[in-house]
Amino acid sequence: MAKKSFILASVFSLFSLPSLSAQELRLPAEPASVEVPAVAAASADAASLKAQYEEIYSALKVYSNVAYVAPQGSPEYLEAAASGQYLRAKLEELSRGIHGLTGAVYTGAAPARQRGQVSFGVLSELNDVFGFYSSMSKSAAEAGAVSRGVPIRQGYCQINYVKNNVPFLVQFDGFLKKGEIILTFDDGPGPLTEEVSAAMKAGNAPSVFFVLGRSIAGEDGKARIKAEAADGHAVAVHGYNHAAAGDKPFTAMSTAEALRQIGGVKETIKGTTGAAPKFFRPPYGIITVEQLKAVDSELGLVPVGWTIDTLDWSTKDPEELFEKTVAMIQQRGRGIVLMHDIHAQSRTAAKRLVKWLAENGYKVVSPERMTKAYRGE
Repeated sequence: MAKKSFILASVFSLFSLPSLSAQELRLPAEPASVEVPAVAAASADAASLKAQYEEIYSALKVYSNVAYVAPQGSPEYLEAAASGQYLRAKLEELSRGIHGLTGAVYTGAAPARQRGQVSFGVLSELNDVFGFYSSMSKSAAEAGAVSRGVPIRQGYCQINYVKNNVPFLVQFDGFLKKGEIILTFDDGPGPLTEEVSAAMKAGNAPSVFFVLGRSIAGEDGKARIKAEAADGHAVAVHGYNHAAAGDKPFTAMSTAEALRQIGGVKETIKGTTGAAPKFFRPPYGIITVEQLKAVDSELGLVPVGWTIDTLDWSTKDPEELFEKTVAMIQQRGRGIVLMHDIHAQSRTAAKRLVKWLAENGYKVVSPERMTKAYRGE
């Protein structure tokens, strides 16, 4: 697939087309300024949930393909990766709903697997969540995508404005030597977390686990982050509801609201593990400059992005995930690796990856290297 964005040629064409194939997606003029109709609430019946599952799975396939071929850090990659993460979470939610109604695990209908499509409904929902699409001209959008970058710490990270000026945290890893790796896991804790944590400890791979407040509200979640801390890992802040309600990014909140949420998760981690967290990663990597600077000045948290995205949300095949992750590490030679400890394929691939790194001359280094780099020590 060509390395192209998936905005439609115009919103008007969307009204006449039920879906958009991966081959038909183009780098366009921005959609015309029209009112986007609200997405209807999901019906609580299995047939409706299955139809939504197929619609979202089809779109996920498109975004997965683009994310893999686009250069990491490019506008195309950032849009695809954020959209894909969001859609994977929606897909898992629908899967649980179908299982609850039918008692059976739903893996999708075969015809939907043939080719990816992004429907108008999915595109509209993504626009509501991220605000990627607007009525600005193509030239204005492209100028904003390529020219606006705000340094946060020179040589460590900056905010890049892409896709209708959505602010993304872009991480650098020049402070790492060739062969040095930092492992990070997002969106936990979950039922697989303790196994992943123990495997990283056994592989002498101190990692960072960026946790969600909603997942540590109960006793199970608290026990899991205690295990992470006991295994020698850094328990860090990701957000509460994966940022704003409805899994929207922090840009949907004021700076004060974001600080209250992030600070609350920080205190819960501290109260549970006995150690204050040191790191923060915004969900999707989306956050404003003001919010990010306030997280540092008000909460003392070091921002962390990534330089190697395994895209583990895009496949359930652990072999495919492992091979692609290894290829990305070999190509870059060092980096901050992003995975998720909530996916079965990630658990399996991460356990293999730790062994592969040790056997192939790579070293998993302490997350404290990021603190020193950010603070200029």
